[in-house]
Amino acid sequence: MNMHIRDLDEPTHRELVRRADAAGMSLRSYVVEVLHRHAALPTLEEWLDEVRGDPPLPSDGPDSVTLVEEGRRDIDVA
Repeated sequence: MNMHIRDLDEPTHRELVRRADAAGMSLRSYVVEVLHRHAALPTLEEWLDEVRGDPPLPSDGPDSVTLVEEGRRDIDVA
């Protein structure tokens, strides 16, 4: 399938060309790869549905501040 992109602003085009060059790719190959990666991501609704399906975290456990402090202590000990 072919696609033509019209009315792409010059700064965006320059950045895509720069990134393609940095990756050692043609602009076409780079844009196809970016579109493949983007299409593989879940939509916001799909992601929210997945998150909503996760069980809630227990409320009787330690809070986030305590967990971070414990994690820092573990790093200092190691």
